[in-house]
Amino acid sequence: MQKNLRYFNGKEAIFIDSNIFLHHAFDINHVSVEFLNMAELHNLKIYTSSLVLEEVSFKLLMQSASNFLDKVTVPKVKTLLHNEKKREQVLDSVLKYMGYIALLKESGMTVLELKDSDIMTALQKTMEYGLITADAAHYAVMERKGIRHIATGDNDFKSVPGLTLWMPVV
Repeated sequence: MQKNLRYFNGKEAIFIDSNIFLHHAFDINHVSVEFLNMAELHNLKIYTSSLVLEEVSFKLLMQSASNFLDKVTVPKVKTLLHNEKKREQVLDSVLKYMGYIALLKESGMTVLELKDSDIMTALQKTMEYGLITADAAHYAVMERKGIRHIATGDNDFKSVPGLTLWMPVV
């Protein structure tokens, strides 16, 4: 089932996918921004995972590196990070956003760990629903914790029965 994230009432436990954080970080979707602002102010039952935070930090790192490179590739970013002065500049926005994540944690967000058993479950979910492994891992963590709602901009989760997708529709 798909619903508009704008109308999330906060009664259910909800998992936050990486794209919601990225919408907020880049200020590209006001529904995602408003949702996270609401999460800051209200004691919502919001969850994410360490894998989501890794995805967010990696994408922020690559975006920041694009300010220093004409073409962003992983080898070029690795080289850039070996330069101590540039490393601080590249990591600045990533560290600032992780500070925002810390604020959300102080406001009640729980960061769930990814267990090795979740990886095996994720591979089964990939086979069953055609999800990429990262999305399947998010779903495995959600399933282990009994979370049936997800804030996401990812249509791939539509293939999972019994899951309510809260999409940031503008």
